[in-house]
Amino acid sequence: MHDDFSPPPVSGGWDSALLAPVAEINLQMLACLRQLALSHDAEAPRLVTLLRDDWRRLDASAQRRVCACPYLLLDAGFAQPERWERASCPGVMDVASRRGYFSGRDGVALVRRTLLLAWHLARANRVTGRVILGMNALSAERIAAARLEDLETLAEQAPGWIVPRWEAQPAVWRQLIDAGCRDQPLLLRQAQLRGLQLLARPDRPAQGGQG
Repeated sequence: MHDDFSPPPVSGGWDSALLAPVAEINLQMLACLRQLALSHDAEAPRLVTLLRDDWRRLDASAQRRVCACPYLLLDAGFAQPERWERASCPGVMDVASRRGYFSGRDGVALVRRTLLLAWHLARANRVTGRVILGMNALSAERIAAARLEDLETLAEQAPGWIVPRWEAQPAVWRQLIDAGCRDQPLLLRQAQLRGLQLLARPDRPAQGGQG
């Protein structure tokens, strides 16, 4: 059962010192996904393949608009504590699990930053981690107990379960990308608020159609 709490507003009393690294990671992820879309790789991951044209039109300006939201756009299984039970022994993961969105050099660097942020919040500010990462209590305990060496190894392996948030809900991403490309603050705020609501209610499917 997920904890019941209402999402905070998209803007307002947020710690800018914390939102800055979140935006940096988001921007780095968006750039990685757009690069995958531009690569013409027939075996690109699912979200890239489904929204290839959308990713291609997400230029640098649009990326900067989309990245500036009060939650992380990458999901490393923060609501799946079983992932983190195994993460303490990352060397036992099978080879197939290591292929995914972030297997290249830039992707590994992105995952490393994400895991370090999660580790820091799990130890120092779990309430904030709950909001911006969608991290539940048990995952927070396991991440906080992880060794930095374990996190580094996990980042190097870049397992396939580390994915863009809402990877199975392309309609959410289509709305975010469209709002960012159109440079309409109200549309972007609505899209970001939708994401925040999904983080608060991870057991509820996205509304607005299938991708």
